[in-house]
Amino acid sequence: MHVESDGSIEESKITFLNNNKFTEVLIKYPKIKNKLPVISKILKVKRYKYYYNYGLDVLKSKGFTPDLVHCNVMNPVGLIAKNWKQKYNTPYIITEHWTGFLSSDGRYSKSTLLKFSLPSIANAAEKILPVSLDLQEALMQNNLGKKFQIVHNVVNTDKFYPQNKTKNKFLVVADLENTQKNILGIVNAFKVFSATNSGITLNLVGGGGDEALIIEYINQHNLSEKIHLHGRISAEEINNLLAESYASILFSNYENLPCVIVEAFAAGTPFISTNVGGVKEIINEERGILIPSGDEIALVDAMRKVLHTDWNQDDLRNYAINTFSYEKIGQEFDTIYKEIIGA
Repeated sequence: MHVESDGSIEESKITFLNNNKFTEVLIKYPKIKNKLPVISKILKVKRYKYYYNYGLDVLKSKGFTPDLVHCNVMNPVGLIAKNWKQKYNTPYIITEHWTGFLSSDGRYSKSTLLKFSLPSIANAAEKILPVSLDLQEALMQNNLGKKFQIVHNVVNTDKFYPQNKTKNKFLVVADLENTQKNILGIVNAFKVFSATNSGITLNLVGGGGDEALIIEYINQHNLSEKIHLHGRISAEEINNLLAESYASILFSNYENLPCVIVEAFAAGTPFISTNVGGVKEIINEERGILIPSGDEIALVDAMRKVLHTDWNQDDLRNYAINTFSYEKIGQEFDTIYKEIIGA
């Protein structure tokens, strides 16, 4: 079940999507239009809770009562799960992947509201399922949760696969947001790298608030013929770019465990990344190169090293399938569900 506000509608609507063994319930309701911030926030929470409870009542009327609730994030839907546990004694678990819990990000530690509301939600859950050990440690430091089990992000490994194409690129798939992703640092490093590797291009995939800044910076450094921006494109198009790339790159100042790394592995492409967050948990010398954050010289050296290293595409892909595929993560969830409900 998913509940969200929609500014384009005047009345709520509920949609059922049947997909073989499961049913998706999507509820949309009109956005709150009150202009007073405090009143608006209170009304938003009330309406959010109301429509989740409405959705549960509809499901019960159709003969379905949940034995377990699985929240895809702690905030805000954890509030609903906690309420249902108090009312109906329904246990819940929470998958968590928010970078904001990391001290390097700081959004959780700076929010009085979140620090007040989330501990009781996390500690009432049967289990917290962070996507990395690094995130688990951050949650524990903030007293968010009592029982933990790492379950990685899931990736559709059927959409990303190796192809035999000529390699003449490096690829960055990221939000074009410089504070976290340090895109300008990648541009600086590639300028140095391309001085002795003129036939290789850098391809940026994504969009974001700093896109105009990044384009201006590329033009100022006369790199528009060597660095190409693709915007937001399909998985198929990304897979084609991966097949033409020596490696994919992230130069982030902080991260959790980005799915783009696993997508590259599934396509048989190695990865260059800064050693931040949970990245070190999945990149080793057989799958890529780790470098210090902010070290542009190390990034240049890593790009040069990638060109002269033999990477085993099959090993990269098999690691992605055996660790992050739908089947693998589905099996892990199934085991957890049965453990909690006693099936």
